[in-house]
Amino acid sequence: MMFSLGQVKQAKKKYFLIGDFVYEFSCKLLKAVKECSSCEDVMIRKYLLQKHILIMLGGLGIFFGYANPFQTVPFLVLLYPFSLYLLAHTSKNYLRESLVTGMIGYGSAFYWIAVTANIYGAVPYVLAVFFPLLLGFYFGLYGTAVAFYARKIRHFPPLCKVCGLGLFWYFCELFRGWFLTGFSWFTLSSAFAPLPVMIQGANIFGSYVLSGIFAVSAFCFAELVLMPRQAKRGSVLRSVRGIGQFSGVIVLFSLYFYGATVLQNAVPMEYQSTVKVMRKKLDIPYRAVHEFPSVQGQAVHKAYKWTDRDMVYFSVIQGNISQNIKWSPLFQEDCMKKFIRLSEEAQSTLNGKSILVYPEIAFPITSYHHKELYRELLDWSGDKTLLLGIPYFDGGNYYNSMELIQNGKSLARYAKEHLVPFGEYVPSLPFLSYFEEILAQYGGAYTSGKNEKGIIDFRFQDKTVSVLPLICYEAIFPELTWKRLQGNSAHVLLNVSNDAWYDKTSAPYQHLYSAVMRSVESGLPMIRASNTGISAFIDKYGQIQMQTELFTDESLTMPLAVRTYEPTVFIGLAPYLPYIGIVLFGFLQMFGVLRHRLETPHGGKDRAGTD
Repeated sequence: MMFSLGQVKQAKKKYFLIGDFVYEFSCKLLKAVKECSSCEDVMIRKYLLQKHILIMLGGLGIFFGYANPFQTVPFLVLLYPFSLYLLAHTSKNYLRESLVTGMIGYGSAFYWIAVTANIYGAVPYVLAVFFPLLLGFYFGLYGTAVAFYARKIRHFPPLCKVCGLGLFWYFCELFRGWFLTGFSWFTLSSAFAPLPVMIQGANIFGSYVLSGIFAVSAFCFAELVLMPRQAKRGSVLRSVRGIGQFSGVIVLFSLYFYGATVLQNAVPMEYQSTVKVMRKKLDIPYRAVHEFPSVQGQAVHKAYKWTDRDMVYFSVIQGNISQNIKWSPLFQEDCMKKFIRLSEEAQSTLNGKSILVYPEIAFPITSYHHKELYRELLDWSGDKTLLLGIPYFDGGNYYNSMELIQNGKSLARYAKEHLVPFGEYVPSLPFLSYFEEILAQYGGAYTSGKNEKGIIDFRFQDKTVSVLPLICYEAIFPELTWKRLQGNSAHVLLNVSNDAWYDKTSAPYQHLYSAVMRSVESGLPMIRASNTGISAFIDKYGQIQMQTELFTDESLTMPLAVRTYEPTVFIGLAPYLPYIGIVLFGFLQMFGVLRHRLETPHGGKDRAGTD
């Protein structure tokens, strides 16, 4: 069935709250197709379709390149920088089209924000859909900045141009991780986390620089598309004995070759695997705790065993407590009992002692307001060692914290430093009071913590164990890890989280893959404990050794080595990388300007680009 432009416009007026953006884009696409059908010039027809095809390719590349509900293909994310580069070189309205590309792609990839706003904020989907679009608009601004810079330096030699743009991409991600407290979600390199062989370069350059390198490969492919247009000028890429034509492939293959070499040298460990399925009556009324009937009364406990004196066992307990009842006083004691039961079952699976690790705010009680429950928890811990997420109240302020409890005593505490805007605190603005009420209902409104060292040290089975804690959102920020490892050492990264907010969407997977990058950067294994999943053990190469499913009662037990920490190259380079980048960027800028002036001695503008 075919629709005319008039019908599309009528539908747009009727349903503008739901699909204003989609219908506007459809109108433009239909108009372009209609003009193409009556256009006799083949070149004009290609040009009219090219812009819309590039916008769709870039948007779909973002959505399918990162974790999504359908099929994740990491390499597709390169279509986004590829599209930005071509739009900057071929389109007159490249700024608007680059912004639309980012808004479509990132807005769709952030779809889970609309789900969260609807479930926990009671915002109708008709309005909630604008939240991911707004965030997509913000992320799209950085892509637009890349396209703007690509346009300005389009007269530079191609090799100089793509390298300069790669550095510019690095600066954009670095700035996005800092501006307005930062939001380092969807870095280009994190899309490749499901392919550990492609991300090993992060142990030298870090995830931001690695994103710039991936962007360079995409720009090289785009430059290859433009080469027939630049043949008259003589492309620098073609002058390097033909190697330049394959620059994009060479960059990706170099990353692959380095990653394969690193992983080949890694000695795999042969574990003895044990899986137990426990079926018991739940401690809490079923409908209050779980959303999915398939896991009623069932808990899965997995354990990997390895005999080595340097090994220490950790057990991750995934309690699977619904966010709807987590903070209800009626269920606090039952929630605690459920975690205790799962902990005892996990240790019976191991048939030995392990360090018990619990998710973020696993126990929604404080030692100040819930003295009896807290005392009961300390009494149960007895000869056990617990690392648990628990709120802490001090001086009138609440802190989202991780606490070390050993032998019935609280020995150490880490307070979360980097809080989630609108999730754990609300900026002090009058018109945002509505969000403060929602946060109060679900246990938010925290104060940022200040920790002297940011590493928890303790003794376990005659060994000193050092844990670097990262609570939830903190795992997406590289600086929170490398800054603490300057002059310090740790044996393991510990990321505790509560992704119950996101229901069964792609957000927990996106969060997991962002956390994977911290292991590769630091050269440390990671233990990840999440309330409803995904909990996991990740080795120092970013390979997921064990993981749970979403919304299941599970435990994972695995031994980790307690040995002298050997920092990666990135840990040493991290403080200096921005300065190195600025120097290289300045050099490429000067080289490009000088080369362009030599090619156009009278200062004339190169008219090869389409204006």
